[in-house]
Amino acid sequence: MSYTGYLATRYLFGKHRIPFIAFISKTTMIGMALGVTTLVLALGIMRGFESVVTAKIIGFDTHIRIEKLFMSGFDLEAQKISEIGALAGVEKIFPIKQAEIMLKANGITEGALLEGMPDEAFIKLYSVSSNLNGQETKQPGLIIGAALAEQLKIGVSDPILAYDLGSLTDQKGLPSIARTKVQAIYESGMVDYDKSYLYCSLETMDELFPGEQGKDDYGIFLTDLSLTDEVMNQIDEILPYSHLSISWRDRHQTLFNWMKTQQLPIFIIFSLIMLVAVVNIASTLILIIMEKRSEIGTLRALGTSRKRIRRIFALEGLMMGATGTLLGLVLSIVLAWLQSTFGLISLPSDVYFMDKVTIQIALKDVLLISSGIILLAILSSLIPAMQASRLKPAEALRSE
Repeated sequence: MSYTGYLATRYLFGKHRIPFIAFISKTTMIGMALGVTTLVLALGIMRGFESVVTAKIIGFDTHIRIEKLFMSGFDLEAQKISEIGALAGVEKIFPIKQAEIMLKANGITEGALLEGMPDEAFIKLYSVSSNLNGQETKQPGLIIGAALAEQLKIGVSDPILAYDLGSLTDQKGLPSIARTKVQAIYESGMVDYDKSYLYCSLETMDELFPGEQGKDDYGIFLTDLSLTDEVMNQIDEILPYSHLSISWRDRHQTLFNWMKTQQLPIFIIFSLIMLVAVVNIASTLILIIMEKRSEIGTLRALGTSRKRIRRIFALEGLMMGATGTLLGLVLSIVLAWLQSTFGLISLPSDVYFMDKVTIQIALKDVLLISSGIILLAILSSLIPAMQASRLKPAEALRSE
């Protein structure tokens, strides 16, 4: 260990003539450790929440949708569909039929959006297809969410009336009414979505509402989700003016904007907590300098330069920041592991889309927080270090 490092370690962790200074030093490092833990966990919780919600949204929707503008009557040509299906990164393109319907059962009515698609495409909606309860595969019908089923007080195989609200715009002005059954009930964990979306096969859609025109969209699944923007740009070059492409993120933009809005104030609040902990480093170093005044004077009298004195106390600030950061990182990793393993903190799934807090600590967050805290610790030690280097040997020894 170098001469500078030895003195910095001795001043920080050695015995103090004033016991209160040792207590303050330890309290400062513990406070910094708790601040780092809080900041890392806060960012980890935000990332975990976004990760879970994103995974559920991806499993609830196609990666890219091709929609008609203003309900135009122009259909997408088969040649263009083939061109889109042949693009690199496109795994599957398939038709989707949509209908805004009103459901009625047990004297209760509720509105929802019905989507009809091929069975092989529905299977890829894993947030829905992997959470089916009591599926009756032998009979056609509607696949509805558990929240909607609870509102309508119905179960699997129960009869239900469906009114196509879109048919009200026809010249007849009468809605298309169909009687069908509940084929299955799904529970994705996202109550708002479970209340609003229901599904069926394309054949069932044609049986319920025959003759409906101008409502066909197309869904696209990609081989790699990271290719979304690239593939969309290529699709836009193929599509005619009457159609547009929209990604899964754009279709649920309100939800993702809400998550981003929540992240900024949380990060600012916990950053302010860390700033207070860093200021405590400067206060602690000032107390140490006051206690070690005579020793600093002796070092100066023996020929120690002002630059070395500054290094000693700057190194003390670095050591306090590094110790607090290291303890905080270890504590945050332990708490994150306990939460992921035992689920200590549970959540109401109907509000937060998950039944327990999910913590996802990213390496870049750890590096950013660690480097930022250590840098602030060094900066906060500069003023005390400058103050210590300005002590005159004669005055320091005379006062002693």
